[in-house]
Amino acid sequence: MPSVIAVLEERERLALVRAEELRAELERVQVAVAAAEEAARRVVIAREELVDALAETTVEEVSPRRAVVPATRNAGGKADVAGWCEGLEAKVLPEDYARIVSLVQEDAGRGGDGLRARGLREGLGWEASDAREQAARWRAKRLVERGWLTEVRAGLFRPRPGWPG
Repeated sequence: MPSVIAVLEERERLALVRAEELRAELERVQVAVAAAEEAARRVVIAREELVDALAETTVEEVSPRRAVVPATRNAGGKADVAGWCEGLEAKVLPEDYARIVSLVQEDAGRGGDGLRARGLREGLGWEASDAREQAARWRAKRLVERGWLTEVRAGLFRPRPGWPG
């Protein structure tokens, strides 16, 4: 008959073996979760690229000195977003981009601290989804790159410095 100590030692050994098996399974699951998240991220990007490629935008007349210029798409299918310069108005931007600039300026005019992607998505009248918030954030960041907006903190968008409002 085995001793009580031997029985407990065997149970401890079996518990440690099971714990190691579970750790290995956890690692496999974590790798699978990371792969699924990456696939989802890529699908969101692909969908937004497709939306951009299919969107029809035109640019209205900027001023009497400038001709009417249709919005174009670059080789990647993305709408061209003009860089901001003195005298250039947001109406030269594709529609969603111009509306984002307007929303951010309106918020600043009311004394707001800035808008986040959710507020931009809501202001654009888009359905509530992570993909649409990502699309709004991506467009706002593109406007930051082009000098139309600033990102005062991560994900918080305000008008560019020197905005007259």
